[in-house]
Amino acid sequence: MSDATLASIFCPATLGWPLPDCGPEGPSAEEQRAVLAALKKTRIDWTVMGRHLAFDSECYLRRRLFLNRSWEILMLCWLPGQETAIHDHGASWGSTLVLMGELTERAYRVPASGPLELKTEAALATGQVTVESQQTVHEVSNQAAVPAVSLHLYSPPLRFLHSYDEATGAKRYIEPAESRFCTR
Repeated sequence: MSDATLASIFCPATLGWPLPDCGPEGPSAEEQRAVLAALKKTRIDWTVMGRHLAFDSECYLRRRLFLNRSWEILMLCWLPGQETAIHDHGASWGSTLVLMGELTERAYRVPASGPLELKTEAALATGQVTVESQQTVHEVSNQAAVPAVSLHLYSPPLRFLHSYDEATGAKRYIEPAESRFCTR
């Protein structure tokens, strides 16, 4: 990926801390800890971030704010009732900050065969930070009565993901170009 093809409508420094230049292999454990600690202290300037807000009545909206060889930053905007498909994050490590509202995360275990098994279900309030490792398989939804917004950082950038069928455990390869991951 050349620098000429990288997308950026947002400067990561706006978050108030630098992203490590960890290269295409993703962040080390130390860099992951540093990003998580900084993300937990992040205070969003809505005069900057507000212009990126957009909602879609049919599906949650993913808006790419930044992309370079090490990182991808997405803003996801959720109306009540919207949810992702059950998915992983391919070879990427990620972290999510709930900027506004409340989301629900359901994490699954993927057995060798058969249906997925629900491991946990958790409410994620404004200001809460979560981690998506390469082993994370989850579904995120807005079950609240008001819109929600979340900020997602991925390293390396999302190049592929898998969606999962809860009943059969079957997984399907997905490229980010088709990555709305909503269910209708």
